[in-house]
Amino acid sequence: MTEEKFDLFVIGGGSGGVRAARVASSNGFKVGLAEGWDLGGTCVNRGCVPKKLYSYASHISDDFDLMSSFGWSVSSKKFSWQKLVDNKKKELSRLSQIYSSLLINSGVKLYKSYASFVDPNSIKIGNKIIHAKKFLIAVGTKPKKLNFLASDDIVTSDEAFDLKELPKSIMILGGGYIGVEFASIFNGLGVDTTICIRGNKILKGFDDDVVDHLMNNMKEKGVKFITGEFPYEIKKKRNLFYVSFNKSKTKEFHLVMEAVGREANVENLNVKAANIKISKNSSIVVNDYFQTSNKKIYAIGDVIDRIQLTPVAIAEAMTLIQNFKRKKKEKFNYNNIPTAVFSNPNFACVGYTETEAKKKFKNIEVFKSDFKPLKLSLSDLKERIFLKLITNKSNDKVVGLHYLGENAAEIIQGFSVALVKGLKKRDFDKTVGIHPSSAEEIVTLKN
Repeated sequence: MTEEKFDLFVIGGGSGGVRAARVASSNGFKVGLAEGWDLGGTCVNRGCVPKKLYSYASHISDDFDLMSSFGWSVSSKKFSWQKLVDNKKKELSRLSQIYSSLLINSGVKLYKSYASFVDPNSIKIGNKIIHAKKFLIAVGTKPKKLNFLASDDIVTSDEAFDLKELPKSIMILGGGYIGVEFASIFNGLGVDTTICIRGNKILKGFDDDVVDHLMNNMKEKGVKFITGEFPYEIKKKRNLFYVSFNKSKTKEFHLVMEAVGREANVENLNVKAANIKISKNSSIVVNDYFQTSNKKIYAIGDVIDRIQLTPVAIAEAMTLIQNFKRKKKEKFNYNNIPTAVFSNPNFACVGYTETEAKKKFKNIEVFKSDFKPLKLSLSDLKERIFLKLITNKSNDKVVGLHYLGENAAEIIQGFSVALVKGLKKRDFDKTVGIHPSSAEEIVTLKN
């Protein structure tokens, strides 16, 4: 065994880990990073980036249907799943190489292998023992798996991007971000798609009105929903999955996908050896400054189960490294973090839902708008835009903004600045809209 020493050693090469390593190294720390998988983590390789690329691909089907209303015509639609998969792989390979170059050029020593703790002060990577003044865990999460007879054949988001071929039909278990986004992708690519959830609504924790409108839009596009029940068994015979809901109800699908949540990827870290406290859901417990129960070990990103978003992990990394240099540490602010669901149509929001706002403030005011966008006005397509703005009535501050429609993420990203800065509804009202645009509705809302 050989031994090496660092000021900071990062375990995990996702967006948060890479950013922390780069910034620490540029500030004079001797830094190492271990990643046994592809650099970029889930987001780059099996999450945000390929998901958005596939989402673009799935929306083009609607564009074909829209063309005739503007006078265009094509003889037929033809889609190659394999070409999409191949092009995606090329892009992800390019991004992974960029991550590698960024680390090496910033002076970080890169270990292309997994790490595990051997004691509270050191880790093992292959035949090397690594000592560091500080360790940072940024290993992210992995898909949860349920226990069915056909579990070995049921896919998760990890496998869904690289299927050998598109199925004729698919049932997706779960109605969170991942389930809803993949349902829109498969549906847009021509797959007979069904979402199955235990409750009555998808996207638990999001605004109820927006969720209702999204479900209606998805149904109009052909997505089916099984609500209020969940399979007790799934079997596979030959090329079909037989999904049993009760003794008298069984449905058949060509593929089943699980999107029932994610869990911290700590299984191989040997956290017990490091005296690191783990929560009931296997995430790592940290204080307000990302410090674990072992004072020299820190954790950020999805593995700490606060807000599981790539930009949050990156921001946490920046806060952590800056705190290493500060005399007075600062806490990370989780308020008004915007988020998007790349469903069809897109959905994005920032701030409180109506339910949350009612609990937080004595009096609120809600402004809504529901309309068919100009882009679709010449067609028979039934997709609609829905938006909702919520204010704290006592001071007129905008405390929630929710937008369902094309380019929702781009629109909410800009308006997020207004909520972060505490702007009021009257500030929105003073802003001149860009006409004709769908986003102008946000600054012209009236009750």
